[in-house]
Amino acid sequence: MESAAEFSGGGTRRVWPCLLRLAGALLLVLAVPVILQAQDETRDRRHRQLLERRAAILQSADRDLRSLQGWCQERGLDDAVGELQGLMQSLLVETENPELPRLVVPPVSEALTSDEHVWRQRLQKLREERAGEIYTLARSSLRAGFPSLAFSMIADVVRLDPDHRFARSVLGQEQFNDPTRREDPQYAGEWVSPFEKQMRSGSKPQIRHPEFGWIPAASVSRYENGQRPWKGDWISSEKEAELRRDFRNAWEIPSEHFLVRTNVSLEEGVQLSTKLEIFHAWLQQNFAAFFDTPKSLQERFEKAGRSASARKARPLEIHYYATRDEYQKRVAGKVPANIETNGLYWQPDRTCYFYRNPVKLDLSTLFHEATHQILDVATADARRAAARARAVKMRQRQAEEWILCQNANFWLIEGLACYFESFEADEAGNVSLGDPQYVRFETAWQRLLDPAYQFYLPAQQFFGLGKDEFQSHPQISPLYTQAAGYAHFLMNYEDGLYRDDLIELLAQVYRPDADQLLTEPSFSRIAGVGWTQLDQQYRDHMQNLEALSRSRQGENDVVQ
Repeated sequence: MESAAEFSGGGTRRVWPCLLRLAGALLLVLAVPVILQAQDETRDRRHRQLLERRAAILQSADRDLRSLQGWCQERGLDDAVGELQGLMQSLLVETENPELPRLVVPPVSEALTSDEHVWRQRLQKLREERAGEIYTLARSSLRAGFPSLAFSMIADVVRLDPDHRFARSVLGQEQFNDPTRREDPQYAGEWVSPFEKQMRSGSKPQIRHPEFGWIPAASVSRYENGQRPWKGDWISSEKEAELRRDFRNAWEIPSEHFLVRTNVSLEEGVQLSTKLEIFHAWLQQNFAAFFDTPKSLQERFEKAGRSASARKARPLEIHYYATRDEYQKRVAGKVPANIETNGLYWQPDRTCYFYRNPVKLDLSTLFHEATHQILDVATADARRAAARARAVKMRQRQAEEWILCQNANFWLIEGLACYFESFEADEAGNVSLGDPQYVRFETAWQRLLDPAYQFYLPAQQFFGLGKDEFQSHPQISPLYTQAAGYAHFLMNYEDGLYRDDLIELLAQVYRPDADQLLTEPSFSRIAGVGWTQLDQQYRDHMQNLEALSRSRQGENDVVQ
């Protein structure tokens, strides 16, 4: 009995800790949704506070400008009143990628009348003060974990104070003074990239011609008169076109980040190059947290104002063919023979291939493939390092290639590329993106909301699909549509509430965490939001998208 009692007591002592651990684990499981909800609410509140503070500063700037406008009106300064009105309107209208002033504002002239001098000095002071407030808020947004919001505020800073040196530096711009305009009293310099500054400097400066791209300044008149350089001599543009029809002699159009090779025409190649640079700049600004680690993002702010060096990395190569036959011959062996493609990014040679489609002249295919290219090349070294680290951890003799989204999140790779098909930019660099009437998004809300087309995979299951599961799914087309819809949702829902979380997921996918090499990142964990809530929010967003799309269609019908 004594021994039995001892055994019973010892067993009890061993069982209780097990029960306590089990109870603790159960409480933790039950608490996780509550914790996630609390984190989500805190993040939402902080995001709203930053947006409200930003709006308050811009409203204060508007009041300052109205006060100054009234002062000018009292003194009959009609031109000043009109100028201030235009400035107020530009501050109130928020665009996706605002065109920032290029020219440096000249100093206030001492030759002005007393009233003219006073109002311009007051304008300069109030713009500098309000811009400084938003710049400080941008830094706070970065520290709070909202890098996309921080960089959108940098655009606000430059709109308020075009010559804010630190904001310009964060955007990767430097001041350049064109020596050919040294005698122009209205010219005080311009804001350009380090690449452009380098191209326009030196003993043989180049200019970027709107039709011909970067060419020597001394050769402009020859180009405009129909002459083209060829093997040390000059020939007619017609002769050049005949020679370059063979892709081995294709035109090569260099730019800051791309090298476009084409046998279509020099002019079309330059147009593509221009649009690609606008797209690249938009990504760099709005997806800053993807291209830079949190530490390097902070360093961009800390190092603002210091001189940068021109980019010397290998350019991203684009091949643009005159015909579909040429394109198909070039990509033969890169894609299965039974699959038709309009464009391709081929990872092994880091090159995008596509052709001039006379039926569909938009650039949606180009932006789709360029998305894959830009994201891949920017992070390739990080994935190679992750593959080596994984091999060490798993004791493999040789590192295996890192496959993007092998076990989950593959929707993200194609969803974002489909989203960026809607990217449009005019000649001035103004951007539109995410048009509700774009075919991918219209199909997305139709497949969710219209019983005749209904297809929807719940978020947890959808996000959990890896590469092979996604690509071999019997409903592959609806999956692509849902991927485009989710990209639109996470980019735009509630003024971009989830945009930084989306970018963080993208960064973790393309630049794997050394401590999480054997697991796939979770959007639910990153955003602090439950899957069921995500399903409902996606539905709400699609309903809003449907209403907006139908409203715009109605407006178009009225116009027609």
